[in-house]
Amino acid sequence: MYKPDFKVPARVYRLLESIAEIKERIRASAVKVPWVPSLVKDAMARAAWGSTAIEGCTLSLEAVKGLMEGKKALGYPNKDVRMAQNYLAALEWLQKRERAAHITEKDVLFLHKLMGEGACDEGPIGAYRRLDVRAGLHVGAPWKQVPGLMKDLLRWLDTGAKEFPAVFSSAILHLRFVEIHPFRDGNGRVARALATWQLYRAGFDTLHVFALDEILLENRALYIKALQRVQVEGEDLGSWLEFISEAVLETLERVQGRIASLGLKDKGLPASLTLRQEKLLRTLRERGPLGIREIARALRLTAPGAHYALRPLLNAGIISTEGAHKNTKYLLK
Repeated sequence: MYKPDFKVPARVYRLLESIAEIKERIRASAVKVPWVPSLVKDAMARAAWGSTAIEGCTLSLEAVKGLMEGKKALGYPNKDVRMAQNYLAALEWLQKRERAAHITEKDVLFLHKLMGEGACDEGPIGAYRRLDVRAGLHVGAPWKQVPGLMKDLLRWLDTGAKEFPAVFSSAILHLRFVEIHPFRDGNGRVARALATWQLYRAGFDTLHVFALDEILLENRALYIKALQRVQVEGEDLGSWLEFISEAVLETLERVQGRIASLGLKDKGLPASLTLRQEKLLRTLRERGPLGIREIARALRLTAPGAHYALRPLLNAGIISTEGAHKNTKYLLK
């Protein structure tokens, strides 16, 4: 059975302490924040955008958010649109199975099929490869060994993985999966989705508000180098755990910053905010009182659309007005 062997750099223990502290702050804050649903949507969009962009998808974050709202992503290659749509569908599928007792081979193959339809350069989709492959400098496992190696990895998830912190088991699953490289195409996307699922299963991201893939995209060169250090250069697995721990900490700090940026956790908000309403509140906080035309431009809406976004916030007493008629300005109370 697969058994990872590594040394944990001393610094990683400090990172884990910081991760636990910030995660607890987020959990405590979220209990009082009624707009968690909008945080979840935003995290899904950022995860789908980040993970697919690492693989060359050209959709912007706003375009991915638009897909979640039922809009079309015009002007982008069909394959790129499918890639983003598929990843969003995969995240929804994972969230419904967030506390699954096991990740099975059937789950892995289905996840690849869900992500790969119309969005992979080479097949087969939903089945292991039947030839040897190279990914950059890394040579994947011989294809005849893939089924056995995957069974070993999934068996480890049910046994040895439970001895490690969630951040470690997720990171090791991620690394080992791309080492095996079980598919012709789409391995990176599936690996990152499985790593996210492991965080759900281990109770790390119970609210689904973290988007680690966004951080990996922003540090893509370091991400690839961290993988190569272990896969190609034979460096100790501990260096990969350190990299992922840093990325997780940065992810949590961003979520905490988003919650704190509005400063509204003790106020009476609607049941949930749309992503546009969140953007509106941030804009008013940063820029001060604005007229309806300025708000419409900031949100990329028509004036009636801006009024529609404003109305629930006005009714809840979160936003007030000053002036009258054409000179009306909207501001945070």
